[in-house]
Amino acid sequence: MKSLVLVLLMATSTQALAWGGRGHDAVCRAASFLVKEPGLKEYLKNKPQMMGHLCNMPDFYWKSLGGEANQLGNPTHFIDIEVIGLDVKDIPVDFKKLQADFTGKPNKFKNDGSTIKSIPQEFGSSWWRADQFMRIIAGLQKDFALATPPANFKEEQNNELPYNKLAYQMIVSMGLMGHFVGDNSQPFHTSADYDGYAAGHGGIHAYFEDSVVGEFDGDLDALVLKEARAMKNPEFLKPKTTIEKMKVLSVISNKEIAKILKLDPIKKKSELKKEKGMELKTAAEREPASVAFKKMKPLIVTEMARGAVLLANLWDEAYISAGRPKIGAYKSYKYPFTVDFVAPDYITPEAATEKK
Repeated sequence: MKSLVLVLLMATSTQALAWGGRGHDAVCRAASFLVKEPGLKEYLKNKPQMMGHLCNMPDFYWKSLGGEANQLGNPTHFIDIEVIGLDVKDIPVDFKKLQADFTGKPNKFKNDGSTIKSIPQEFGSSWWRADQFMRIIAGLQKDFALATPPANFKEEQNNELPYNKLAYQMIVSMGLMGHFVGDNSQPFHTSADYDGYAAGHGGIHAYFEDSVVGEFDGDLDALVLKEARAMKNPEFLKPKTTIEKMKVLSVISNKEIAKILKLDPIKKKSELKKEKGMELKTAAEREPASVAFKKMKPLIVTEMARGAVLLANLWDEAYISAGRPKIGAYKSYKYPFTVDFVAPDYITPEAATEKK
């Protein structure tokens, strides 16, 4: 029996994950083997499992916190391009300018006369979120230069040693950043129609990123790594800044939504009705994920590989910006099971707290 889901008209794509746990894990594990900086490569080759864990932190632990972590954090996972009505390539990379230019303007996706009340909430900010963690890591450079690396076994295990604290902070920030780079490689995180209801493919988001990805055997990581290593000088590595690189990847990801919809084995289109301020959603009826997997597999591997390639590139840049610290000297068994929520620092308080 088809399921009928009632959701508030106010609901947004902040409710959706990207790639699910396996996908984010695969992107970040692959990136751990793609970095080129010798000091970083030597450290990460023994830490892919930790990086995969950190890359999932924003979707699982942070979203369980509620409050500010959800209100401020959830909209940082996507870019809902259609809201402002520009092509991806034409979107300003200055977030303050974006807010100034489009706050109060018509919401081009809803097309119902409503206006954009909050760019951070309605449009999202995954590009700037990745850049934030790059800046956090670069900001460690001065402290690393003043700190002394551990010189013996006791110091290697001392979590209070200033150098070890810095190394831990850097690796945690790298892992958290990886989540948002992975988000950007998932096409539905570049669209306001994130779950396909406007196209009659309602329910496609979780089906594509979670159910279909769940059909992979234990070789998913290896497939993503192999595909990533075959990518030679992709377009999204050519820009100079993190935000611009994320933007180019969004252009590529967004264009693949049409391909995914063509491969979606629906038997009956979804329905979307609006009544008394509520949305009545009836998901599309489709074949089991195992059917779609046969056709979607190559595309999913390629998309995850793009995320891994960009992430490795940014990790290398971040490591260099921190002064190429000798993080291999940090050998503590401290594991980041949970990490405190990091609020976005590029959003004005008024915009961050305003709800649609």
